[in-house]
Amino acid sequence: MSQMSITRRQLLAAASLAPWLSMVPQLSHAQEKPLKIALLTSLSGPFASLGASMRAGLELYLEQSNYQMGGRKVELIIEDDHGKPDEAIRKVRKLIARDQVDILGGVIAANIALAIRDIVHDARLPTFIANAAANALARDAASPYVFRTTKTSWMLGHTGALWTYNQVEKSGGMTLGSDYTAGREYIEDFANTYQEQGGQLGKRIWTPLGTSDFAPLIMNIAAEQPRFLYTFLAGADAVRFLQQMQDYKLHDNIQVIGPGAIFDQEDVIPAVGNAAMGGVNTFHQSPGAPAAQEFVQAYQKTRQRLPGEASTSGYVMGQVIHAGVDAVQGDISQLDAFKEHLLAKPIQTAFGPLAFDPRNNQAILDIYVNEVQQDPQGTAFNTVIHTYQGIQDPGPQS
Repeated sequence: MSQMSITRRQLLAAASLAPWLSMVPQLSHAQEKPLKIALLTSLSGPFASLGASMRAGLELYLEQSNYQMGGRKVELIIEDDHGKPDEAIRKVRKLIARDQVDILGGVIAANIALAIRDIVHDARLPTFIANAAANALARDAASPYVFRTTKTSWMLGHTGALWTYNQVEKSGGMTLGSDYTAGREYIEDFANTYQEQGGQLGKRIWTPLGTSDFAPLIMNIAAEQPRFLYTFLAGADAVRFLQQMQDYKLHDNIQVIGPGAIFDQEDVIPAVGNAAMGGVNTFHQSPGAPAAQEFVQAYQKTRQRLPGEASTSGYVMGQVIHAGVDAVQGDISQLDAFKEHLLAKPIQTAFGPLAFDPRNNQAILDIYVNEVQQDPQGTAFNTVIHTYQGIQDPGPQS
């Protein structure tokens, strides 16, 4: 009788545990599957050098993490958008439908970020925009599934205007911008804040993305004799412009100011050398920022050069994704918990402290004023001369 009683209790206990025990293989199986992270970036086209740098930054972070996040092995899938929105849309659909990725990140250009927004939103795919600065993604096009780990155009144009008005000149400047989404936004945001402060701006000049010869524009600028030139040019365009400014002997005569792309430490300054000296930029990234030093040393060891925005952006994106994945122990299906952790408190990154605005998942960042000066080795270096702390985009309905 006693033996029969024990047997019943054992059977009842076993029955009560059965549902939980049946879950163990499923959980183990899920954890055994690799975490698929897709990097969508520009590895060909006008932003190819930036895309390669972003890839290098992310790969460095993953190597340091032994390709592990939340107890799962990370599988990195890389796609080239060629700098074209149509190609980016095609690649994102493939990543969702065929590759069944868990997380998407990257994106160099603003027009590409806007082109893929609805696709990732409808798929409820956690997406991290690491470089593209389009203001709309923090405003009317914000999505609960899209986190931006970088700046908006306004964050740099606004701080650039504050610095220019208070520290450079209150009138007599002009602007030059690449004629596409990002260029238009940077120039307009700079001009709006500068004029709100009481500043007066002269002529605005626009140039196509991929301009091969800036000589006619430079002659136009020289004729205006501006006290400063605020400009947004990136990648190869920035290199050609700064080189030709030096060729035409205007390098020392006109103060050039802009967002950090014009004086990018990795993708512009090595190509132009002294032609960048004296340039001023407002940027969320600087190789001279205290928070960046560990990353800077590791990147130099790996690639034998200083990092710029794109490489730092790739690295920071890895840091942020890792923080979220660890919080849900690798179970990215817990999307609400994943998001809540990212919104809960600042994450320490190579940019500095990074908090997300809960209204739009937009990063709130310190913005550095960098001046290109000679470092102790005589190399042109973005040196932090001021910091605007905790800059937050105006956000929705602005």
